Amino acid sequence: MTRTQLRLRNLEAVLTDPVGMVPHSRKWLEYWDRQFYLYLTGQDRNAIWHSSIAAYRAVMKYAAESSASLVRRSREEDKARENSPQAALAA
Repeated sequence: MTRTQLRLRNLEAVLTDPVGMVPHSRKWLEYWDRQFYLYLTGQDRNAIWHSSIAAYRAVMKYAAESSASLVRRSREEDKARENSPQAALAA
């Protein structure tokens, strides 16, 4: 491996997160939004194992600002379930 290739590999390692994506890119944000959604809905308790604080902050901001966020949808579904007549009967 040449010196240039080694430096490029080291640079790529610094510019990507543990799952190999470029932080704060659209694809990265959608990936982590999906992972947090899976975690919050109980579908995969290990989904956020390699997440960073930056990923958490970005997803929470995305959830607050975008209706496309899966995390936002799961929160809205939880609120709807809490306010449903069936939830009132169960309490």
